Amino acid sequence: MPRQILVLALTLAVPFVLALTVFPTPMYDTRELMAWGRHFPLVTPDHPPLMSWIGGAVDRLFGGSAASAVAANQLLMAVGLAYFHASLRVMMAPAAAALFTLIYGASFYTALGALSFALNADILQLTSWPAVVFHLLHAQRTNRWPHWVGLGVWTAIALLTKYNAVVLLVGLGVAVLAVGDFRVVLRRPGLYGAAALALALVSIHVAAVLERGAAVGYALARFDVEGLSGRIASLGQLVLGHVGLLMPGLVVVAVGAWRGFLALDRSAPSAEQRLLLITNATMQVILLGLVLVAGLDYVFRYSAPYAMMAVLALAPWFRPAGAWRDWAGRELVAALGALYVALGLGIAIVYTLFASHSPMQEPTADGARAILAAWDRSYACGPAYFIGGRQDVYGVGLQAGDRVDALFYRDIAGAPWFDRDRLSAGGAVVIDTGPDYERRMARFLPGVPLAPEAEVTLPLLRTHKPKTFTYHYHFVAPQGCGQRGDLRRAGPS
Repeated sequence: MPRQILVLALTLAVPFVLALTVFPTPMYDTRELMAWGRHFPLVTPDHPPLMSWIGGAVDRLFGGSAASAVAANQLLMAVGLAYFHASLRVMMAPAAAALFTLIYGASFYTALGALSFALNADILQLTSWPAVVFHLLHAQRTNRWPHWVGLGVWTAIALLTKYNAVVLLVGLGVAVLAVGDFRVVLRRPGLYGAAALALALVSIHVAAVLERGAAVGYALARFDVEGLSGRIASLGQLVLGHVGLLMPGLVVVAVGAWRGFLALDRSAPSAEQRLLLITNATMQVILLGLVLVAGLDYVFRYSAPYAMMAVLALAPWFRPAGAWRDWAGRELVAALGALYVALGLGIAIVYTLFASHSPMQEPTADGARAILAAWDRSYACGPAYFIGGRQDVYGVGLQAGDRVDALFYRDIAGAPWFDRDRLSAGGAVVIDTGPDYERRMARFLPGVPLAPEAEVTLPLLRTHKPKTFTYHYHFVAPQGCGQRGDLRRAGPS
């Protein structure tokens, strides 16, 4: 067990070490949710608000670096793996549960996914979904209020993370009705107390959505695939996600079965096993319907929580066999540990000496300092906003100070915190490297005058490869200098 915990800790630490040493800049989605999170909104332009709340807290406490985002993400991942292991303990012997927690926890996604998707909704569901399952299993067994409360709280967290938590809840609902031992929960007050608690916690977001429903509109816009070829492509992404996100665990299970260390458990399945199997079957049917019938534009990373739930459902159908303890405690631990040490070192060497990663080595803080220095030479107050293309504005804008708001053009209409009067009084920096910025400004901010274009070119960070990044920007002159003290910005972080 100590060796397995050490390998899991190493796996979770790899992306943090890489962010600390090689990739200092968060990826686009992480920058975006941190920028939104500075307002701790009840509704965002695209998503439920929980990931922006977490991103905002991380940004406020530790700054908007990749290292801080990845560290928070991996700590939450560790919580999810603890719930995952505890749920397996209900259905398997402790040593077997630990083995399958290691096999799943040492996947490429848990090891490296945080570099690209830190604090994003899909990866955060790896914390909430196993927690929902754990508390339901124990609430059925014990009927104790702490588990009913836990079920309600984690259900609300799952829904506030991403709307597809409904798929999990429907799957669990169908399974509860189908498994006799679990139908008893329908007669227990705790279930309805958990539901009421979850609804109460989610209601603050629901009320905000009723007033400004951009997030729901964004979710519905994902159902835009037309034609058989598009649906097949989305189905391919679904399969790729379910299989790819479980590597190398699937290979480990195949090798273990081939060598006789893992075997099918032919004993009668427990009620919990049947519950999770039916839950997963229901969720897969729903996913197939969403992709093939409703035209969901599926991306492989959406599979993250579904793949985790599949492991939770299928692992108890296996049992360790033969001399599996030596295999798991020595060979497997050594192989996985060596794999992630080699991967971490290889990535660090390649991206430090021979290659570069423009998003994660982008000089956002240097860009913010250079642009603000040019601003300060012209104006006595502001800027209130950084506005522009998504890839640029959420990086530089996040580093421009804690009183400057960064917004992608398209997000302006869905951001409750955007204030046209504040824009007029404090001015803005418009960052856009695309050729059609005037058309985008006319569409999203009509009538706003722009100063002539300027640019700043800076080298990428933490790499010896001679590559630069150029920011093209325009100023929108402030009209209220000296009138609004709240427009004075803090220095760039």
